[in-house]
Amino acid sequence: MNQVMEETIKVNLNETQRELVMDLAEDFAPFVSKVESGTSTTKNNYGAYGSMLTKISKGDRKLALIFAYALKIAGANAIGISDAIDAFFPENQ
Repeated sequence: MNQVMEETIKVNLNETQRELVMDLAEDFAPFVSKVESGTSTTKNNYGAYGSMLTKISKGDRKLALIFAYALKIAGANAIGISDAIDAFFPENQ
């Protein structure tokens, strides 16, 4: 299990929150499809995912982890997502 999944599980989402994450995943699917089918400018597209996560989470690591989980469900490269979290949201902030 990768870091994003482990940290997201620690958040302990309730049923309503899980449904919201699934809805987010549906909303993120076109973005993920575009990123995954396009030319990668960073390894595993971590740059595209990190940039998006930074914008939508406004720098909040916990929010970024939830959004990252939704991106993963939408089909994003799990390593790219994990690398984006490591690069853009270091634990020691």
